[in-house]
Amino acid sequence: MAGAISKNARRGGQKTLTSRWGGVIKMKSIFENGKLRHVAYCEKSGNTARKPKDLM
Repeated sequence: MAGAISKNARRGGQKTLTSRWGGVIKMKSIFENGKLRHVAYCEKSGNTARKPKDLM
């Protein structure tokens, strides 16, 4: 599990999380409609979610 790390802090990639498809979960920031939002994505399958926990 990720522990008590916010999704903003997790964007730096200190811990490597693995998804249920076996790929590494990374965070990326998307600037959309004047807002900056963070999205988790699986490198192997390309699936995206709002939180890394949704991909595990």
